[in-house]
Amino acid sequence: MSPSPKKRPGRPIARTDAPERPAIGQAQVALVVLIVTVAAVAERWLFGRAWNESQSLTSVFYYGDAPRFVEYATAILRGRLFDNGIPFHPPGWPLVLAAFMRLCGALQHGNVSVPTGAVKIFIACLSGLTVGGAAMLAYEISGCGAMLAVSVLGTFQFAHVVEGTVANSEALYGLCVIATLLAAWRWLTGGARHWRLWAPLAGAATGCAMLVRAEFLAGAVIIAVVAWRARASRASIAAFLLAFVLALAPTTVWHWRTLKAFNIGHVGRVAGPLPQFAPVTSYGPFNFAMANHPDADGGPNRDHPMLDRCNQETDERLSAGQLDLQCPAVYDLYVHGYTIGAVWILNHPGAALSLMGRKIAYTIGFLGHGYLIDDFGAGVDGVRRRVDLVDPADQWLLPVHLGLLVAGVWLLRRRQVAIGLLGAPLAALLGSTLLFYGYVRLGAAYLPVIWILEATALAAALHRFAGKRRATPRTVMITMGVLFALLGFDAFRASLSRGVTLDGLRTPGGTLVQDETLTIHAER
Repeated sequence: MSPSPKKRPGRPIARTDAPERPAIGQAQVALVVLIVTVAAVAERWLFGRAWNESQSLTSVFYYGDAPRFVEYATAILRGRLFDNGIPFHPPGWPLVLAAFMRLCGALQHGNVSVPTGAVKIFIACLSGLTVGGAAMLAYEISGCGAMLAVSVLGTFQFAHVVEGTVANSEALYGLCVIATLLAAWRWLTGGARHWRLWAPLAGAATGCAMLVRAEFLAGAVIIAVVAWRARASRASIAAFLLAFVLALAPTTVWHWRTLKAFNIGHVGRVAGPLPQFAPVTSYGPFNFAMANHPDADGGPNRDHPMLDRCNQETDERLSAGQLDLQCPAVYDLYVHGYTIGAVWILNHPGAALSLMGRKIAYTIGFLGHGYLIDDFGAGVDGVRRRVDLVDPADQWLLPVHLGLLVAGVWLLRRRQVAIGLLGAPLAALLGSTLLFYGYVRLGAAYLPVIWILEATALAAALHRFAGKRRATPRTVMITMGVLFALLGFDAFRASLSRGVTLDGLRTPGGTLVQDETLTIHAER
């Protein structure tokens, strides 16, 4: 008789990493998640009515790259290249947006009419599904109390509500991240029989998240490491990685072909050929160099000293989010940007560390936001930096959120799978901030992960205060009552007149330049 194959030693994490189950059934949990999802969608719809943005794909609080993403989706529908075939913007959100617009009949005889109202509802649904998914993941990691806390936090947190009303990529990205974590959690805690479904689903969701924002590559690496440390089978890890690669394969081929066509069509017009391997985007080297140089301020900029060699047309194209590769300096930044940025960091470590501190200070502003459509607790006064979400002037909520976040990490510190999976997207956020730019909008995109950690701390505190070890059906009913009461309050508030005043750089004709830093003041 041949010896049986050796098994990897160690006790399955699933036996020690699952929370104590609450005294409600799976059907009730599913009902809560459904209610929360619908409530979150309704809140985002109310936000558009309250701020007179029901027919706008941007917001006064967050303009961002929405017009460029819509242009990208429109180009896809028309079968035309965007940015001359240079994959400078990640393709995930434009592809999904283009598919949705096609379903809505936006393409007629070669002309595209953007169905603004339908797109707004679609974005709100993506954001609402993210809230519901985060509540479900909180239930599986930390129990019913955490699920209920996430339900309220996610439905009404202002920064996430704003991102759920604008045609930027954050709503889709947050949903992909939560889908990744849910699938990975069930893979790593569900036992040996379940990995054939959940491991490839986790890999595919990870690849989709990376197609929306390329920095999630760091999350993919960490999830694979967490799986290895959790003693997942080699077959399941291979299935995760294979699904991840397959999710990126179509865009890799697509970008290879378009970059090859660009190189053939621009022989002698640019300094040299462009690298053709770009599974998601080719912006990494350029943005790294633009984020790390003597004149960098921590946010996105067009002030790299090398660009002084280019003409005004190059600057205008950069302002429009496009690259003029016929300028040798732009070509060098595009192709050799990682080397250029790294050389500056190594030669100026003190300035680089100071710059990283400024980037963190920019990003951490997302924890200063409050709740409901009027941002109660923080207010709507603040600064909206270039292609960023508003950074509220009142920051007293920031230490509160940081305290809850630290407490949540402390409570989960011994739960290897939980802390590893939740840490994966946060590591991607930290890496993107330190190496590239500081963005309030980027931090807000990771709020669903923050809610779970904060909710773990809130649930523990409430259970200790109430003298109970777990939530009860009565707790669920009370929380749902609070949810509906707050939703009704915002429905009433949405009917009231309100507005803001924007101050900042204007064109000679007096029009505000939306792609520059603006100050927002509530109209009193």
